[in-house]
Amino acid sequence: MPLNKQVVSGRAGINTHLVMLVLVCLLPILMISGYAAWRTGAAYRHTATARLSETALTIRNAIEAEIDSRFTVLRAFATLWSPSTSNNQLLLRSSRHEGIGLEGVIQVVDFARSQPDTPADDAVLAIARQSFERNVPLVSNLVLGAGAKEHRIHLALPVAEADMPPRVFVLSLSSLQLLRTLRPGSEHVTSGILIAVTDGNGRILARSRDPENSVGMMAPDWDRLQAVAAEGGLFEAKTTEGLNTIMAHQRIEMTPGWTAVVAEPLEVFNARWQTPLTGLLLGSALATTLATVLAIHIGQLIRRPVQALALRSLAIASGDGDRARTPEAIPPSRIREFEVLRLSFEAAEAARRENERRLHTVANAGALVFWSWSADGDLLSVEGWEKLTGMPDSEALGVSWIDQVHPDDRERVALAISQKKSGTIDYFDIEFRLRVADGRWLWVRDRGGPVLDDAGNVVQWAGVLEDIDARKQDEAQIAYMAMHDALTGLGNRVLLRDRLELAAAAAGRGVASALLALDLDFFKQVNDTLGHPAGDEVLRQVAARLSGCVREVDLVARIGGDEFAILQHGASQPEAAKALAERLVAAVCAPYQVDGQSIVIGASVGVALITCGNITADDHMRRADKALYLAKAEGRGRIAVFDELPVAIPQEG
Repeated sequence: MPLNKQVVSGRAGINTHLVMLVLVCLLPILMISGYAAWRTGAAYRHTATARLSETALTIRNAIEAEIDSRFTVLRAFATLWSPSTSNNQLLLRSSRHEGIGLEGVIQVVDFARSQPDTPADDAVLAIARQSFERNVPLVSNLVLGAGAKEHRIHLALPVAEADMPPRVFVLSLSSLQLLRTLRPGSEHVTSGILIAVTDGNGRILARSRDPENSVGMMAPDWDRLQAVAAEGGLFEAKTTEGLNTIMAHQRIEMTPGWTAVVAEPLEVFNARWQTPLTGLLLGSALATTLATVLAIHIGQLIRRPVQALALRSLAIASGDGDRARTPEAIPPSRIREFEVLRLSFEAAEAARRENERRLHTVANAGALVFWSWSADGDLLSVEGWEKLTGMPDSEALGVSWIDQVHPDDRERVALAISQKKSGTIDYFDIEFRLRVADGRWLWVRDRGGPVLDDAGNVVQWAGVLEDIDARKQDEAQIAYMAMHDALTGLGNRVLLRDRLELAAAAAGRGVASALLALDLDFFKQVNDTLGHPAGDEVLRQVAARLSGCVREVDLVARIGGDEFAILQHGASQPEAAKALAERLVAAVCAPYQVDGQSIVIGASVGVALITCGNITADDHMRRADKALYLAKAEGRGRIAVFDELPVAIPQEG
């Protein structure tokens, strides 16, 4: 639409009106007031922030002192404890024990025995073992119980005394018993501020508000707290009640990632620094009122066209299509520049509506290789193809690009193209592999949708091609690590269980298999005399020897420290399993060379036959373990088949 120059020729320029406005002194006053408000607000906000941070630090110090005090008392208790007068589990609930910090249950774990006294709770044994192995006091995360009062925290203290075997004292108590800092009436609980403590898994250990119902719950916005790398800081988050707050946090030492959090309602926090500004702003407003009244007439000349243009622009930016197509009328302006802008805006509207849908589709699809197809499915244009594949863009036009799709993926891609042609889909999202210039296959993601005209008809398809090869490789690596042992590269217990389930199902169809459980004899002496690095090297060599004894269809897995399992698939049983067991024992018993030393170990094998489909994978594993137990009971280098007697394998030398 051409501009009418006669309409704007007699109008004053915008600079003339702005000079008149500045002369009324509005701009200098606003600048001075804004600067003062900014400096004052920053000072008040810093004070409010420091208050929260100091409170969080105080809570953290109090909790660390509380934990340290518990360990001190527990250490004194351990010194006085006599094994001749205890059954290794003590329930301490009297008021005198609470006064010294020993209310709860104390369990004593002796790992020096061949079969240590095992507490009823696996979590107690786990924290005790960690404390014993690391020889340091440890605090557990929250262990959930049947109800809020049953949730527990375990404090493990390793104790080694003269003439006594090393033991671990484990104090089990509720989080409310441990974190007395947050009990109602505590001197550290500040009115109007929410204080909480979370464990390393994001569960609430203690809370100053509604503690009975909150302990054990996952802390809201836990992911945001984990994303904060610093030991302390502030961020905005929600409470379990859904209240928006500003939170200060401090990581608690001596714990597996516990965090002390101090939260204040965001409205209250903002009021602490915003309220003092009210007087300053009111004073500034009164000072500028006179200048504003005098500038109203001049500002009116600018406000009306600017407001109308802003409303139209806002409708376009917000994606409100109906309002963008039928906006309120933009009034003429006495200012020449605004009138030119109004007419230019009207002229550009038709072109904007023509390109709006296409640009919107491409912008929302992502960005890497931009393409457009005809309604019939031919590639009309492509930008970035050469950068992605190393081949010229022109070689991809039409249907030529389909020749670069992996043969296994070509059928899925062809189906997506046919669905676009028939109009059975609106938007599509498909992943496939493309051959690039160096001959390798690259995983890509193709996303796009239809470009419609004003009547709603499809005129083109537009979208993007995105490189997702790194993500696909990461997914494959994660899947491999989840199913394989990191030291030996063999399958792990998870992979073995999956294959066992398949073997059990195949046995129901008449395909027999066998599960061989293998345990190394005298391997502990290798670790004890030569160290764990040597033991690891022996395990890697054992894994290689076991893999060399089986077929490609068989599976070798490491399921424990020196425990292995072999799944022999589809052979004549039990003869094939016995023959394989003999080869395995012979291979394992041959000497090993590690760091210039010759090492000799042995092996025992237990065999469980998989000949019917009504036995679960777990039952097969238990049968193999039982057979292995019978073989080891007979001595070194033995083989036992479930329900059969062990077979001795002669040892060389």
